[in-house]
Amino acid sequence: MYSVNQKVSIRLARHLVGALLLALLAPLVHAQQVLFDDFSYSNTAQLTGNGWRIRTWNGGPGLANGTWSTANVSFVNDPASSGNKLMRLKASTNVNRNNINTATNQSTAGTSSQTEVARVEQVYKNGTWAARMFFTDTPSIGPDGDTVIETFFGLTDYIEGAEPYSEIDFEYLANGGWWTGSGTPAMWMSTYRIVDFSDPTSRGHTVRTGSLAGWRTLVAQVMDGYVSFYIDGVFQEGFSGAVAPDHPMYLMFQIWFSNDCFDPACNTRGYLNTSTYREYYEDIDWVYFEKDNIVSPALVNQAVANLRAAGTTYVQSLDGNGSSSSSSSSPAFSQLIQAESYSYMSGVQTEATQDVGGGLNVGWIDAGDWMSYANVNFPTAGSYRVEFRVASPSGAQLSLDLNGGATQLGTVTIPSTGGWQSWTTVYRDVQLPAGTHSVGLYAPQSGWNINWLRITKL
Repeated sequence: MYSVNQKVSIRLARHLVGALLLALLAPLVHAQQVLFDDFSYSNTAQLTGNGWRIRTWNGGPGLANGTWSTANVSFVNDPASSGNKLMRLKASTNVNRNNINTATNQSTAGTSSQTEVARVEQVYKNGTWAARMFFTDTPSIGPDGDTVIETFFGLTDYIEGAEPYSEIDFEYLANGGWWTGSGTPAMWMSTYRIVDFSDPTSRGHTVRTGSLAGWRTLVAQVMDGYVSFYIDGVFQEGFSGAVAPDHPMYLMFQIWFSNDCFDPACNTRGYLNTSTYREYYEDIDWVYFEKDNIVSPALVNQAVANLRAAGTTYVQSLDGNGSSSSSSSSPAFSQLIQAESYSYMSGVQTEATQDVGGGLNVGWIDAGDWMSYANVNFPTAGSYRVEFRVASPSGAQLSLDLNGGATQLGTVTIPSTGGWQSWTTVYRDVQLPAGTHSVGLYAPQSGWNINWLRITKL
C-alpha cells in the first residue's frame, strides 16, 4: 500500500518517462464543431447569406394549398435587451372552418400563410440542439382559438412511410388540439424513425401540458440510439432504441396552422369558425448546435454567453463546411474527454454505461485510484469550468490536478445519485494556465463512477 505522497511521486515519474511516447499519440479531444446564430440581421438576404433557407413553396404541413412566404420573416429589436435582435416568424389566416374540404385538406376560400426557416445543410444528428424561443398563446391580431403550432425541430427530406428518415420535434400547441379534445396549451416532444401513424412503434412522444408563453430555452441531446428533451434546464423525457434519430437532418423552425382533428372523434378540426383575419408569431433569440457532444443546458447557456461576449454573431464550423462570423471566427473553447480514454491509470476498470450516448464509463474506483489524460491544450490562461458526469450510490469526492499532481486544482463533492448508473453532472470552476498539460483525476474516496469530463473557458 502506497501513501498519497508515494502515489503522487509515481504519477510524476510515469508522466516524465512517457513524455516521448505521448508526443506520438493523437489528441484525446477533438475540435469543437458548432452552429451558432443570434439572428442579428436587418433583412432576409443577410439571413439566407449565412446558410438559411426560407420556404416559399406550397403544401403541408397544414392546409395542402397553404402558402409559405419570405415576407413572414422579420427582425425586431428585443424590448428586454437594448441592442439585441430577434428573428420573428409570423403565421396568418382568414380561413373559415366551414371553407375547408376535409377530403382534400384544402381551403375553398380565404388564405393561410405560414413560415419555415431551415438550414441548407442536412448534417444535424448526434450532439446538442438548443434554441431560445418566445412562445405566444394568443394571436397578436384577431380572435383566438386556431390550432397554431410553434416549432423547433430536425427533419430529413420528407418521404412518408419510407426510410432513411429521422425527425425530432419541439412543437408548442398554443391552443391545444391534436386529437386531445383539450384547448389547454401543450408542448409535444417527439422522435420518429419513420412516418407511419398506423404503427405506434415508429415514434415516441411526450406531452407537457400547460402554458409556456414567454421565453423558453429548449435543448435536445441526441446520440446514437438515444434522445432526451429539456425545457428551461428541466429534463422532460428520453427515448432510446429504434425511434431515436439514425439519419442526418435539417435544423428548422416553423409556425403553422393544423387542420388535424381537434378531438378523438374528430367532431371539430383546428380552425375557428370565422373568416376574421388572425395573426400569430414566434420569436427566436438564438440557436446553438454542437456536434457529437452532449452539453448540459447550463453549459449551453454559458457557451452562448461566451460567444456573445466575444462579439460573435454567427459561426458554422461543422465537418469542414467552412466557418463565417460577423465579428469572430472561432467558437468558445470547450473540450469533452471520455473518462475511459485515459493515458495512464491506477486501479480502475471500465464497463458499459447506461448514460446518454452509451459507450463506456470508468468504475471500480477505490480510494487512492487515479486517471491521467495527456496532451490537453488550454488556449489561454484564465477561468475554466470543469464538468464531471458522475454516478454514486451514496456520495463521494474526487480531486482534480495537472501534470501528475504537481498542481492541485481542488476537490469536488459527488452527491448520492441513487445508483451506479444514475447519472448527474457536477462542476468546479478553476484557474488554468495556457499550454499543453496532463489532466489528472484522483479518488480520495471510493464509491463513484465517471463517464466524462468537460473543460470550458469562462
